[in-house]
Amino acid sequence: MKRLTAAERGHGRRVPVLFLAAETLSLLGNSIAGIALPWLVLVRTEDAAAAGTVAAASGLPMLVAAVAGGVVIDRVGRRRISIGADLASAACVAALPVVDAVFGLNLGWFIVLGIAGAVFDIPGMTARETLLPDVATSAGMSLERLSGLRQAFTGAALIVGPALGALVLTWLEGSTALWVTAATSATAALLTAALPANLGTSTVAEKQHWAKDLRFAASVLRREPVLIMLTALSTASLLVMAPIQMLLLPAHFVQTGGSAGQLGPVIMASALGMIGGNLVYSAIGTRLSRRTWLSVSVLGSIGAIAWLTALPAYWWVVAASAVLGVVSGPMQPLMLVLTSERVPEQARGRVFGVQNAVMLSASPVGAFAGGWLITGLGVHGTGTLITVVWAALALGALLLPGARQLESQNEEVPVDADDR
Repeated sequence: MKRLTAAERGHGRRVPVLFLAAETLSLLGNSIAGIALPWLVLVRTEDAAAAGTVAAASGLPMLVAAVAGGVVIDRVGRRRISIGADLASAACVAALPVVDAVFGLNLGWFIVLGIAGAVFDIPGMTARETLLPDVATSAGMSLERLSGLRQAFTGAALIVGPALGALVLTWLEGSTALWVTAATSATAALLTAALPANLGTSTVAEKQHWAKDLRFAASVLRREPVLIMLTALSTASLLVMAPIQMLLLPAHFVQTGGSAGQLGPVIMASALGMIGGNLVYSAIGTRLSRRTWLSVSVLGSIGAIAWLTALPAYWWVVAASAVLGVVSGPMQPLMLVLTSERVPEQARGRVFGVQNAVMLSASPVGAFAGGWLITGLGVHGTGTLITVVWAALALGALLLPGARQLESQNEEVPVDADDR
C-alpha cells in the first residue's frame, strides 16, 4: 500500500472540511432568508396573503430548476455549478436591500427576486449532493461517514438558521438584515472554489438535446430497482411529514388551547434527534448491512409516527418527535450513499435533479391533502390515517425488489446506447 506524504494527508483532510463548511454556510444562509423574507414581506405589505404569494410563486420555477439544473450540472461540472449557484443566490439576496434603497421594495420585487433566488438554490443543492462521492474519494473517506456528517451539519444549520435569522432581524434594520444571508452564500462559494479544480468536472463528452439528457436520467432510474425504491420511499416520507409538521400539530395545539410557541420545541426535538441519528450512522454505518439500517429506520419510523400522530400529552409529543428524529436519522445519508453508488458519474446531476423534482412536489401535495383531511376527519382521524398510509407505503417500499439489493456494488447501471 502506498504511504501518503504529510502533504497528501493534509490535502485529504482539507477537502471534506471545505465541502462541509460550504454546505453548512449555504444552508445557513437559506435558513436565515426563510425567516427574514416572510417577515419583511409582512412588515412592508401588512398582508399575510402576500407572504404566502411570495412563497407559492417560487414553487413551479423550483421544480423546473431542479430538472434543468441537473442537466447543466452534468454539462458544466458539479464544482462550478455549486460555486455559480451560491454566487447567484448571494447576488439575488443582496439585490433586495439595494432595490429597497433605490426604488423601495414592493410585492412585485419580492416575488421577482424571491423566484430568482429559489431558481439558483435548487441546482446548488443538487450540485453539492453530486459532489459528495468526489469529496469522499479525494479524502479517502467512506461515503457512509461523509454522508452522515453532511446530514448532521445540515440539521444543525436548519436549527441555528431560523434562530439566527430572528436575531439578525433584531440587530439590523429592515432589508439590511439580508446582507448577512448574501455574505454566507458568497463565503460558501469561496470555500467551494478552494476545493481542487479537478473535483466534480464535467463528464459529458457530447452536448445533446435536453430532452435526450432527461430521457437518459429517466432510463437510469427505470432500470435500477434500488433507485426506484429510494425515490418512492423518500417521496412518501415527505408526503407524510409535510401535513404532520405544517398542519396536524399546529391544528392540535390550537384546538387544545396551546400556542404557536409549543411547536418550536417539537420541531427542535425532531431536528436534534435526527442529528443524533446522522452521527450514529456516520460513526458505525459500515458495521451493519444497508438492509438492516433501512429496515430498522423504516420500522422505527412507523412506530414513532403512530406515537406522534396519536397526539398524547404535550411533552410526550416532544418525546415522540425526538424518537422519530433518531430512528429516521440514518435514512437520508443511507439513501444518498446508495444513490451515489448506483448512478453513473456522467448522469449524476440529471438523476439527482429528477429525484429532487419528484420529491419537491411531495410536500405541497401532502400539505394540500392534509388540510382537506383535517377539515373532514378532524386531527385525530387524520393522524390515524396518516399512520396507516405511512405504514402501507413504507412496508410496501421494503417489499420492492430494490430493498433486497442494497449492498455495495461497483458496476454502473446499464443503459441503452440510444439513451446516452
